[in-house]
Amino acid sequence: MSLEVQITIIGGGVIGCAVAYELSRDSGKDIVVVEKNRQIKGENQSSRNSGVIHAGIYYPKKVGPLKAKLCVEGNEMLYRFCAENNIPHKKTGKLLVATDLLEEEYLEDVYRTAVENQVPGIEMIDGNKVAQYEPNVKAVSALFVPTSGIIESTSLVDKLYRLAESYGAMFLVGNEVFEVEPEVEGFKVKIRSGTEVEIFKTRIIVNAAGLYSDDIVRLVNPESPYRMDSFKGEWGKFYKTKRENIYMNGLNVYPVPFGYLPDGEKLKLPFREFQEKFSKGEINKSVGVHLSPTFETRGNEYIVGDTVIVGPAYSKPENREDYIQTRGKKYYLNMVKPFFPGLELEDISLHQTGIRAKLKDYYDFIIEKDPKYPNLINLVGIDSPGLTASLAIARYVGELLGR
Repeated sequence: MSLEVQITIIGGGVIGCAVAYELSRDSGKDIVVVEKNRQIKGENQSSRNSGVIHAGIYYPKKVGPLKAKLCVEGNEMLYRFCAENNIPHKKTGKLLVATDLLEEEYLEDVYRTAVENQVPGIEMIDGNKVAQYEPNVKAVSALFVPTSGIIESTSLVDKLYRLAESYGAMFLVGNEVFEVEPEVEGFKVKIRSGTEVEIFKTRIIVNAAGLYSDDIVRLVNPESPYRMDSFKGEWGKFYKTKRENIYMNGLNVYPVPFGYLPDGEKLKLPFREFQEKFSKGEINKSVGVHLSPTFETRGNEYIVGDTVIVGPAYSKPENREDYIQTRGKKYYLNMVKPFFPGLELEDISLHQTGIRAKLKDYYDFIIEKDPKYPNLINLVGIDSPGLTASLAIARYVGELLGR
């Protein structure tokens, strides 16, 4: 056993790298990050997403206090970090659109949540104002959210990784944690890379293993109640310069969040009926298939390009590595046609797939000291808005550790 460290972070995605950055930059502590992929590139949730910087409008404090708090805080922190470190990003703004009177009920509910969460600058606007922002988007009303934006997420992960490494954090890539044994003052950790096994001791573990964070908890504490109930998100895309009637000025455009069945069918229920079914766990809630601008490289620079992504279309994956696309182009068209009528089937091509680390029976982030082993800090179920909240989550972890 050649290595003894103070803090071990399991997982090198955006959350693990953000925590490594936060804890290493002024702590002077020995920090190791163990990542099973062979590169720190955010190869799972951290890159397979829509790249949206969320504002914090969706998360009711009553059921998601951490999401509500850390998204709003993280939004401001992320913009500042990106500006200071030349991370490609843009504060595009967002339109959350209602296309009929029923949808306006849902829109008003989101507005109430946004006000409760103190999201800055939000404004309810009519269809004429929507057309001023995005002439090809049709709506009777909308919520304008100025602090929403987009980010090139792999650049964020890379910068956090390189900064943490420069402050002394050690990254063990291509290594998988397969056994953790609690000891009197910490843990004995076993990792493997191929057939090679290494063992080291650590005083503290921060579990930031994303889709596999529930497995890591149970390695330490088999009594843990957390079980992953992951969702697959698939995206299509189109080129906004193909025709004038599908051109976009560059805002994120979202439908109001509705209930969805596991097969992806959208349920346009009266709002009170939806709330009742959602509270009983009978239906899932989703922000819906939306339109978002993306970055592309031109020379050595990232710019907002002509590609607009359409998604995510949710379904149940076969397993946590099931990145096979199952949604056809017609699904995306049907989802956005009510508010983006110019789009046609031939405009759409398939784009990418990701898996969300959604927990069974839990809505909010789980960020806590393990009740049995308090030197284990669990970050479980860090799905959306985890990317936006990443720096605020890292600060929260630092506070849990007494920084």
